[in-house]
Amino acid sequence: MNSSRNINLFWWSSVKFEGKSQENFGDILSRYLVEKISGKQVVWKNPMKRRWNPFRKKIYTTTGSILKHVSKDCIVWGSGIISRNDEVQEAEFLAVRGPETYKFLKEKGYDVNEVFGDPAILLPGFYKPKGKKEISLGIIPHYVDYNVVNEWYSDNKNIEVIDLLNDDVESVIEQISKCKEVISSSLHGLIVSHTYGIPAVWIQFSQKLSGDNIKFADYFKSVKLKPYNPEFIDKVKNEEELHELITKYPSLPKEIDIDDLRIGLMKVCPFKQ
Repeated sequence: MNSSRNINLFWWSSVKFEGKSQENFGDILSRYLVEKISGKQVVWKNPMKRRWNPFRKKIYTTTGSILKHVSKDCIVWGSGIISRNDEVQEAEFLAVRGPETYKFLKEKGYDVNEVFGDPAILLPGFYKPKGKKEISLGIIPHYVDYNVVNEWYSDNKNIEVIDLLNDDVESVIEQISKCKEVISSSLHGLIVSHTYGIPAVWIQFSQKLSGDNIKFADYFKSVKLKPYNPEFIDKVKNEEELHELITKYPSLPKEIDIDDLRIGLMKVCPFKQ
């Protein structure tokens, strides 16, 4: 890996901000993808911790609902908002996650490329899972819900509850790829399932997640899925009830629609070698 010119990158760090022992999968995808695309070393930088200087090296943002953390020092490639009430500073917006983020920024008068897509949709170009489809249903709770949901289904061999508080991106992709269908309260649980062709629907296990759920509508609209309100699950459901959710809600974008986003993202990608 070429370390002669490191890339400054910001992602929401569960280790630095929350004292966790590992990073959240959906956030650490940023580092994984940028290093894969660029062949360079990534260095974590917090744009809110330094004063703007037009001559200083830029900080990039990619996956995640992190736009309220950007500054004029930032170049945005695929990030999104977490709430319609976000305070977002002006930056260089090469691409944003979806139409909702685009509309939000344009209403602020910012110059934004009309290029959509969460960079996680690019993963199949950099990692091919090796496992077989052997799990009937994967459940991907946001890490704030993991312990409760894992306890519910720990004895069910047909269900895999996937822990996203995991630095090992490829290990998580392998776990997801073993599943025939997925239900997820994590946005990146949905996105990664969809980009690998696995039917997946959004559900909620609690009200603990930050934001107003705009990130889900943002992503759904980007891949031309009709936005919907999630099923709320606060107690154990049997396998049949969980599988029924896959047919009840839009569960898989068309591959051509994801491909169109991939092409658009890569056209404006600042990390290409």
